[in-house]
Amino acid sequence: MCWATVVDHDLAKLSERNLYLLTVVTCTILYKMFNFTVLFVGLSGAIRTLIKMSQDLCRCGNVSLLVYLLVILFGVSSWVDINGLWVELPILVQHLPEGWDLPSYMAVIIQIANVAPLVYTIASALYPHRVLEVPVSYLIITLGAISCFLMAFLWDATSIIAGQLHSTALLALQFCLALVDCTSSVAFLPFMSRLKPQYMPAYFIGEGFSGLIPSLVALGQGAGSMKCVEVPSSPSGNTSVTQENTSLYFTNYSINHTGTTTAKLNQFTNLTTISSFATYPVYEEARFSVRAFFLFLMTLMICSLISFVLLNYWSYCKRESVGQGDDEEETEDSQIHVFEEDSKPVELRSKTALFINSNDYDIAQVDLISKRDSRQALKNSKSLKGKITRSKFALFLLLTVWLNALSNGVLPSIQTYACLPYGIQAYHLSINMASIANPVACIALIFLEMTSLTKTILTSVLGTVLSAYVVFTAVSSPSPPLVDHFSGSIICILSWTLLVFILTYSKVAIATVLRSKGKRGLLWVGAASQAGSLTGAFITFLLVNVYKILTVGNPCL
Repeated sequence: MCWATVVDHDLAKLSERNLYLLTVVTCTILYKMFNFTVLFVGLSGAIRTLIKMSQDLCRCGNVSLLVYLLVILFGVSSWVDINGLWVELPILVQHLPEGWDLPSYMAVIIQIANVAPLVYTIASALYPHRVLEVPVSYLIITLGAISCFLMAFLWDATSIIAGQLHSTALLALQFCLALVDCTSSVAFLPFMSRLKPQYMPAYFIGEGFSGLIPSLVALGQGAGSMKCVEVPSSPSGNTSVTQENTSLYFTNYSINHTGTTTAKLNQFTNLTTISSFATYPVYEEARFSVRAFFLFLMTLMICSLISFVLLNYWSYCKRESVGQGDDEEETEDSQIHVFEEDSKPVELRSKTALFINSNDYDIAQVDLISKRDSRQALKNSKSLKGKITRSKFALFLLLTVWLNALSNGVLPSIQTYACLPYGIQAYHLSINMASIANPVACIALIFLEMTSLTKTILTSVLGTVLSAYVVFTAVSSPSPPLVDHFSGSIICILSWTLLVFILTYSKVAIATVLRSKGKRGLLWVGAASQAGSLTGAFITFLLVNVYKILTVGNPCL
């Protein structure tokens, strides 16, 4: 009995001790959890404050610099792959069976691909209330990235068609890329109607970078780099060449059993002959492979796709939107009403809330400022819209057709004829400076807006005059004006740079003005751009490739 009493007493003490330990552990855990909660709340508040500060730092007036950058990256995907293919031609033609007939095939394929924007325009007209630009944009950007990836590994694959060897893989994939780029003109611009008008130049800056970035990469690669070489010339006119990288000026070349290349110099009417030596250009060896170049283009397309996803789904980007729908005219009144409701003090719209965090209030104020800016942009757009009559709208579209016919159709086709007679250096500087002038013109429009039809016509006339001079130098090849003087090279470079700047500035100004017409206005701008490019390219193709009215000059003279 005593033993049982002792056992019960020990168990009671043990239970009291366990209860005491459990209480201590529980209090310790609760204390730690309280400290962790306080720390978490403090960190979350600090993070929200940092986010707010970063948003403030990323704003310039009523424009978010971060969204501006995303729009630029989105615009890069518009023509980056086709532009990249063009600047890579000097390397491609050295290995493909078409030689320098390849650009003619590419030009025809690009024009055939214009069926895609035609189908898109018809579908938009038949289904005006359908949001087509978003899924189509996803589709074409993805198709462009996949095509660049496949081209990196299949660009030199050939097969026999109609008894002749052709680069079937490259031409087929180039058709896919042409579908992407041609359709981007009518799909990307309507999407831009969702954002504030201040973001229109950002898209065209990206479109300018779609030509500049591949050009700079190809320049680093060494594509198109030529040097003048003197070799013995036989009396028959055939020259033995020890380099296999023959340039575009030599046809009917073959590699004999000794490993030397024999090229018949039948492209020049005038060779510089010193004693028994002839001077001619050859391409230099590339610094990195064609595969690496196309994989770089694929990376750019993936970056553009990520930017497009963020523009659609990130709430921070959505705050820069002015509304969605078929046309701003149908939605802007309701949006302005919503903005006016949002402009009420936060406290009045949160009566049911127990408290308002100061950080929440600050972020709400940032949203409020952004919405007020959007409301003001809508009102400005509405007032501008009333000033654009149907006749002005038609004139703006005609100017768009004409400017794109020059910039995208005529000038790229004759640049070789207009610049090469002044020398290799003048030729490369003209290309590079023109590529830089494109995005610079888009940036200039941010600070020098042009909404007047009269001013737009005057700048278009100035661009036409400069285009006429460039065409004259191309027709005069191989002996254009001042070809033997240093001033001729300077004028050639300056005229091309100024010409591209003026044409780009005028095109972006027109698109910015017609953006006030909403999605339909930008759809017509894209359709007019493609129509002008198609017309200019077709006419120039006939004159250059069919009637052969132009002659290539020798850059080594």
